[in-house]
Formats: sequence, structure tokens, C-alpha cells
Amino acid sequence: MASNSDENQINIPAAVLRVETETTSYHHEPPPPYYSAGTAVTERPIIHQTIIIQASLRDKPMLYECSACRETVFTKVRYVNSQKTHLIAGFICGFTVWCMLCCLAAIPYFVPAFKKAEHYCPICNQFLGSYTKI
Repeated sequence: MASNSDENQINIPAAVLRVETETTSYHHEPPPPYYSAGTAVTERPIIHQTIIIQASLRDKPMLYECSACRETVFTKVRYVNSQKTHLIAGFICGFTVWCMLCCLAAIPYFVPAFKKAEHYCPICNQFLGSYTKI
């Protein structure tokens, strides 16, 4: 029986076993610097950016940075009639004409909630944006 087990064994050279068990370490050298017009560029320039996210405008004066004069100011608000103001007044007039209450159609022209709020810089009068509820 001992001779049967010797016949079933495979002889593997020692050199092959050594290659499989050895670990190799690679040392990567940094790439050579890029040469342009006789000077070497080795580092990228550092760029610092400041991003200011403005809050969305509302129907009241609010703190805002003017894009023209770069001042942080409380906006000046002007309420102006918009197409929606006229449409609401027309709807009210059409709805109340049968009961002789057409005068109620003037309500959207007196209530700021039905108007568009336009924001301006109080220093340079630059238009900053608008807001409408409806």
C-alpha cells in the first residue's frame, strides 16, 4: 500500500513553489514633471471659490446682496399689478355681475397679496427680482 501512495504523488519542483509563495512589492516613481516653454510645472494652482446662495425672495423686504453694487441691503419692495391681478378682478366681476356687486372686482387692486412684489436695491435702484403669491 505504501508504494501506491508514492505512485499517486506528483513531484513539483521547489522553484515553482517558491515563485507562488513570494510576494513582490512594486515601487511607483512619480511621473516626470511636465515641461512647457522651459519651465517645469509640478503643482496645480489652488483655486478658492466663494459661492453665495441667495435666499428666495418673498413679499416683504428682506436682506439680500445687490448684484450691481455688491452691498448687502434690505430690499425696497414695490407692489405692481400683474396679469394675474387683472384676471382675478375680471373673474370677480363676472361672478358678481348678477347681484350688482361688481365693485368687489376692485379688491385685487388694493390688496398686496394679489399683486407682484418687485424687489429693488435701495442704494442703486437695481432690480433684484420679483415674487408673486398667486
